Amino acid sequence: MPATSKSPTLARCGWGRAEWAARQKGRKAVLYVIRLYGNGEVFYKVGITFCLASRFTKLNLPYRWRTIARYSSYSAGKVWDLEQRLHSSDLSRYVPLLDFAGKTECYASAEQVLALLPPKTFILKHITADV
Repeated sequence: MPATSKSPTLARCGWGRAEWAARQKGRKAVLYVIRLYGNGEVFYKVGITFCLASRFTKLNLPYRWRTIARYSSYSAGKVWDLEQRLHSSDLSRYVPLLDFAGKTECYASAEQVLALLPPKTFILKHITADV
């Protein structure tokens, strides 16, 4: 996907890169990688937000989740572009069995995703523990 296109989830809101960046209002933009588990499944989701905690209270996820990586920047456009690069890369996609907003942004392997993140990304060292 080109950087000017719409994120799969944000496209449902009618937001492109400029619209999303305009909502920043002095906050840091965050690209997150979360580990989702439950229902006999384990997979990883990549997305962007301005507030990670409120992002998942609104989703009503049918899975438990844990943050495993977070890249933050005051440049919302930079975070948007990073997400687009990840979603357009040749990573092994995962299709969750249960429906939720953002299910098209899921991957089978954390290692593949983490390898593409910038050097200053916070990455949790133990990503296999379910707590």
